[in-house]
Formats: sequence, C-alpha cells, structure tokens
Amino acid sequence: MNPTPPDRPRFSWLEGWPLATALYLLLVVVATWPVAQVFTERFAGDPYGDFWKHAWGHWWVRDSLIQGALPLFCRLVNAPAGGYLFVADPFNCLAVGLLLSVFPLVTAYNLLIVGNLWAGCMAAWALARHVVRSAPAALAAGAVYGLSAYVLAYPVTSGVTETLNTAWMPLCILFMHRSVETRRFRDLLLAGFFFFLTTFSCWYYGQFMVVYAAFMLAARGTGVFMAPGPLRWRWRTWRQREAMLEQVRSRASKALLDLRDPLFRIVAGLALGTCLVFPFALVFQLVVSDPANIVMPDKAPSRSLLRFQDFLGSNSPWSVSARGVRGFHNHTNLVGFFLPGKGNATVTVTIDRLTRVHYLGWVALGLAILAWKRRGSLDEDDRSAQIYWMAAGLFFLVLSLGPVVTFSDFSSHGVFSPFYHAMYWLFPMFHKLAIPFRFLALSLLALGILAAMGLRWLSAGLSRWDGLGLSVLVAGACVLEVTLLSPAPWPLPTSPASVPAFYEMVATDPEEYGLIDYPFERPESLLLPGEFFYYQTVHRRPIPYRTSGVLSPEVARNSFMEEVRNAQTGAEHSVVAGRRLREGAVSLRAMGFRYLILHTDLLVGPSQEQIEEALIPILGEPARFADGLVVFELSELPEPGTQTGKAGGASREE
Repeated sequence: MNPTPPDRPRFSWLEGWPLATALYLLLVVVATWPVAQVFTERFAGDPYGDFWKHAWGHWWVRDSLIQGALPLFCRLVNAPAGGYLFVADPFNCLAVGLLLSVFPLVTAYNLLIVGNLWAGCMAAWALARHVVRSAPAALAAGAVYGLSAYVLAYPVTSGVTETLNTAWMPLCILFMHRSVETRRFRDLLLAGFFFFLTTFSCWYYGQFMVVYAAFMLAARGTGVFMAPGPLRWRWRTWRQREAMLEQVRSRASKALLDLRDPLFRIVAGLALGTCLVFPFALVFQLVVSDPANIVMPDKAPSRSLLRFQDFLGSNSPWSVSARGVRGFHNHTNLVGFFLPGKGNATVTVTIDRLTRVHYLGWVALGLAILAWKRRGSLDEDDRSAQIYWMAAGLFFLVLSLGPVVTFSDFSSHGVFSPFYHAMYWLFPMFHKLAIPFRFLALSLLALGILAAMGLRWLSAGLSRWDGLGLSVLVAGACVLEVTLLSPAPWPLPTSPASVPAFYEMVATDPEEYGLIDYPFERPESLLLPGEFFYYQTVHRRPIPYRTSGVLSPEVARNSFMEEVRNAQTGAEHSVVAGRRLREGAVSLRAMGFRYLILHTDLLVGPSQEQIEEALIPILGEPARFADGLVVFELSELPEPGTQTGKAGGASREE
C-alpha cells in the first residue's frame, strides 16, 4: 500500500515554515500560559508532579560530564550507599546541559518545554504536508498532535520529560514513507537517523516506531492482496476449494513480492538507527538489571527479555485513580477519548502524582469525520491515504487501551483485549511496554493528519488567503478546545524555583556531609516532596532518597528516623524512645549525615511541635529560618539532661 504519492507541489514561503513557525510559537505560549509570564521564576509543571526529579537528572548528567565522569553511578541520592543510575531522558539531558551554560536551571527547563512543544508541532505539520499536499491544511495536524491534551497533561504538567520528545516520531515516519516512495538513499539514512533520535530520546517511542514499521508493511501487503477486489469464497466442491486456494496463493505471492523492496528499506533504516542507539541501550539494560540500581533495585532480577513481570507495569494493583478506584486500572478508557471537562483527568498516586489525559478533541474528530463523509470526492491516492491513517489511528488507539479495555474512569472493571495480548505474545519486545497509555501519541498523530484532510476539503473552494486564514483559525480552535474544554489542566500549573537560604549557606561549606530533609511525604499523601531533589542542585550534598521516591533502606530502618515518624503521629515520649533517638542519631552521623531539616510548610497540625519536643532534649535547640526551615544538627550530641547547641553554627534568620 502506498498511501501518499511521491510528487509534491511547491508552496510559497508564506504557506511554508515561516507561517508554521510563527503560528506554533504563538499557540505554545497560549497552551502553556502563564509560563511565558514567569519564565525565569517558576517551573512549568505541577508541584506534585515528577518534573523536579527530571530537572535534577538534567542537571546531574551535565554536572557529571563537566567533572569528567560518566553519569552512571550517583552518590548524591540514595545516600549513604548511592547506586547506579541511567537517566532515561538522555537527549533532554544534553539539551538542558547546553542551555545551563547560559541560563539557570529554571529557564533552561522552561526553554526545553517550549522548544519540544514547538518542534512536535512542526514535525507533525511536515508529515501532514507530505500526506495531504497542502501546507495550510497541515497546520491543523501540528496543533492536534503537538499541543494535545495528552502532551499538556503528561509530559508537561506531570513532568515526564522523556515523553516530551514528540518531534522525532513524525520525522521518522515521514522518511520511512519517503524512503519507500522515492527509493533515495538519503531518505533511508534520514529514516535511520530519526529512528535513532526517537529511541535515544524515549525508549518507548523508539519501540513505537518498530510497531509502526510493522503496521506500515502489513498495511501495504494487505493493500496489494486486496487490490484485485474481494475474495470469492466458494467451498462447496473440491474444484471450487482448489480455485479459492490458488487465488489466495497468487495474491499472497504478489503481496510478498511487492514487499521485498519496502521491507529491505524499512529494515535497513531501522538497523542503521539501532546501530547508533545500541551502545546506549546496552548500558541502560546493564544499569537497570543491576540490583544496585537506584530506581527499582527490587525488580532488577525480573527484568528479562522473556519474563512476564513487566507486562502489568502501570496497570499493577498499586495504581490508584483520582476517584480512589484501587486494583487493575488502565489509564486510558473509551469514555475519556470523548468526554471534556476539567474534572475528568485521571490522576495516579504512585511515585508522584501523574496527570493523564487521553481526550482526542471534537474539533479534530469533526474534521476527520467530515473528510470521511466526503471521501467520494477524493482521488484514489487520497482515499488510500485516508483509509491508511484511519486504520493507523484505530490500531494505536486500541493498543493505548491496554490489556483490559475499561469503559470509563469510574470503574476498574473492563473487557479482556485479545488484540493487545496477541501483540504482547507475538511481537518482539512488546512486553517491555509497561505503559500502553503512551500509544496515544501515535493515535493523535493519525487524527491530526485526518483532520488536515478534512480541512483541505473544507477550504477547497476558497481563495488562497481565505483558505490560509481558515487554516490558522482551525489550528487555533484545536488548541483553545484543549486549553478551555479538555481535562488537561489550564492555566498550566507552575512551581516556585526559589531555594531556601540554608541550602545556599551549606553550599559554601568546604566540609563533606549529607542532609536529611523531612517529612518524607507530603501532607495527606504518600508522595515524596520532589523539591528535595531540586534543592540538591544548589547545595550538592548527598540525600537519602531514591529517584523512585522512596527512602534509602539504611536510613528508613534507622531508629532515629523511626522515632521521628512516631513523634510526628503523636506517640508518647518515653525513655526507650529517647535512647533510640540518640542511638539512631549517632548511627546517622556515622553514615555521614549532619543535618536534619524540617520543612514546616509540609508539617500539618501539631506535627512540628511534637517532633521538636522529642528532638530538642537529644539534639539541642535548632536553627530557625524565616523561610520556614527548622534545622537540627547531628554532629554534636549534648549529654543527657542538657539542651544546648545550635545547628552547626547556622545563623538564625528571624
């Protein structure tokens, strides 16, 4: 199947990239508002989201490379042991690393957000322009794909920044098709290069390209097989059955012969990209398979190419929906594709609060339906392309529903998906895709192309300027629908980039020691405050937290920390508790920790008073800072019965 012809019309400069560049920059500012207003002061992202650790990862990779060390073993987190760590966002790490040479981390991170969103729009526009042969109509595709509710909620608001790299997939797909259509070696090389960038940016998206390549070849073979018309099913006599089998054999042979050249080109492009990304993939596999890895050391032994454990992934029993539904729960459901409303986002409480939105958008759906209803006015190539992209959109939409198809976010019960399980068991490496929700990106890309087809038909009878104006308005309408009507949060949540004064003070201390920030969870939540990682980019001291959001086992089992948690819950003080506090403090000091830092804004009710009442007899009076930090020093333990001392000479700021 050849969904797009090789010949393309030329477009004027106004219809080309200058207009797309300006329009998408404007739409990105609107979609991420108020980030442009606080670009150098606040991070784009929800304070409860995962972006703190991703921004920390960008900083740590650059800091390691500047110090001449490979960013594979980290002693700054999971203290005192440290551990192996491969930041699964290498492309963004390099991009932010370059920006950090000029800008502070908050500005560099926000530039990364804006740049990736704009690039995703431009890449989808380039692919759609190739397919629909109309640069103005393709503007809708860039808006539908690059600024979808999925992108604004998951990569941006939740801060899962490896999924922010949406630009490379459309470009990889574009040159896959061009390598088959034009048979140019340059297009094959570019397909391989963009497959490398796709995989290097996000392992999931790289696997998606392999799945897409298989779909592309299967669709082409099916098109050739069905080209002569429907099969005539006649089985009554032996002669009829023999003729039927001969017809199937003849068509299958023709389809296989037709697939030889496309198969070679697609496989060659993927192989080239695989050769480029293989060293990084090998290192990543070695790191996550080591029990000393920081992210999930308890799961390291089960991470195998042939094991079933990764199948459940984010759909495992510890997943919790926004409405408290516990158990096996997909983050994608049928109703969510079509249901608007800001209260309909799925929010999970696992490592961090992650907002997932899979709303497709009625403007895009309306244009796609319009194109389908008017398919009779299309030529054969356009009808072929329309069927192809509709099949692609539905294919990846079904995959995004996961192994169990749920109908709404109100229930965890659903229907077994034989299609997903067949892909899991038959398709190589498919079992590694533990988050089927992310397949939605390719569905939105296909929907954007179908919407562009509908927009091209809608503007067919208009003058060039009227058609151009209509395309700009429709692209804007797609983004306004996402911002105002979809479940994606808007105005976009932002988080403060200020750092407490105490961390700036200890950054200048030549001594080496670790810090323990407390509490370990946000109020009324199980989430680790991600700000602790961001503060480390300033103080550069080891902290006892893993990037998975849990505490180092050595510190978690320490009697001092256990008694601090007991005091926070209001447990009565006793001689035994005091002895355990003192013994635990001595042990923490031996591990290299010097300060316990209470974040009073994260301690609700009488928690702060209860903790101080338990600690002051053991550690002495703390240092109190105007920004809400209360700092206890572990280095000098006063004798029992005394209440003297301050936090390591840290000056008070009343």
